Amino acid sequence: MALYHKLKRLIGRALHRYEMLAPGDRVLVALSGGADSLVLTYFLAEWRRKVPFDYELLAVHLDMGFDRGPGYRQGLSALERFCEELGVPFRVLDTDCASQALKAAERGKPSPCFVCSWHRRKYLFRLAGEENFNKIAFGHHRDDLVVTFFLNMCFHGELSTIVPVQEMFGGRLYLIRPLVLVEKSALKAFAQREGFPVLENPCPFSGETRRVFMERWLEEHLYTINPKVRGSVFRAIFNCRPEYLPR
Repeated sequence: MALYHKLKRLIGRALHRYEMLAPGDRVLVALSGGADSLVLTYFLAEWRRKVPFDYELLAVHLDMGFDRGPGYRQGLSALERFCEELGVPFRVLDTDCASQALKAAERGKPSPCFVCSWHRRKYLFRLAGEENFNKIAFGHHRDDLVVTFFLNMCFHGELSTIVPVQEMFGGRLYLIRPLVLVEKSALKAFAQREGFPVLENPCPFSGETRRVFMERWLEEHLYTINPKVRGSVFRAIFNCRPEYLPR
């Protein structure tokens, strides 16, 4: 129970600190089937019993179009049962994200993952607009925030990262990230302990991306310097001193 209470506390802190939910919200939950998105769906469903107002949830799984193993359909059925037990409607959207990523790779583009990500968002944005959802919840966590910071610094020459709440289209849509204060290891441990139906990532590029490289570099080099480094890096992102940065 200690892990459950830790996650509930950190997710609750993010929801309150950044005012992620409000009365009448209609929230799309990006449910990839990974441990992060499953934990996200679980706690957003549970949080409805704790707040004094109503909000709607719809869990959406994007079928990317990659070659799928024989267990994929069974995996989707397991996701549907998972959502049904939580009282969350579930939907599968067919997409062409895989073909777009593969075309980018064939053209020698350095990051087919960026192309895939762009198209995934396009489908979610379109659904949100068509059905009047005002928020999309993503399962990005604390480690994602740090890794994105280093990726942007090293490969794009800027100091930026993902943010807990992001306004889109002049305020018609907001992206929220309730797991932003939670470490990946805690999410994985909780999903495993609870027996959540984690789907295997079918993407052929999943093990060779810049993100994976940066994750490994941080774990194998930077974080081994001192046990406090991991927390210090995360806190530094929220403790910017612009007066000590050249302009």
